[in-house]
Amino acid sequence: MTEEWKLQVSIKSSASKDADMINIRANTADELSVLLEGIGDYSTQIAATSKKIAQAYTVLPLSTTSSTTSTTQVQSYPTIQVSAASDTGVEETVHDRYGNVWVYNKPGAPTCVRGIMVLKSAISKEGKPYKCWSDPAAGPRWSGARIPKEQHAPVVWA
Repeated sequence: MTEEWKLQVSIKSSASKDADMINIRANTADELSVLLEGIGDYSTQIAATSKKIAQAYTVLPLSTTSSTTSTTQVQSYPTIQVSAASDTGVEETVHDRYGNVWVYNKPGAPTCVRGIMVLKSAISKEGKPYKCWSDPAAGPRWSGARIPKEQHAPVVWA
């Protein structure tokens, strides 16, 4: 049996060089569009399954470098230039102009179709602090094409 298709998209998480790859194959652009939309709907479930599989291979506990948290409140946050999140795996904290704190490359972060999700810490309109994992396209370092909010991966509450 031969498999023939005209279009293929391969998605591999940048979290690790050993990450699983998902191949989406179609014969028409319309079929590919429907399949890509469908895989986006399941991205959180796919990421969770991939994480469980990766944990099954973990033999030794992971070690992380210690960091010091400042207790000084910063009064204003600089507006940052938008650029792609690094693939170095080094944790990076960014403050946006609204006072939200975004942590990139956080160990154990879930993934979505656009890569490693970003940990966002913010204050709700009601004044309550919250943390959630957000689609990288929602963060201040996103440099790709603008993605409408309704097409972002679902928020994962931390």
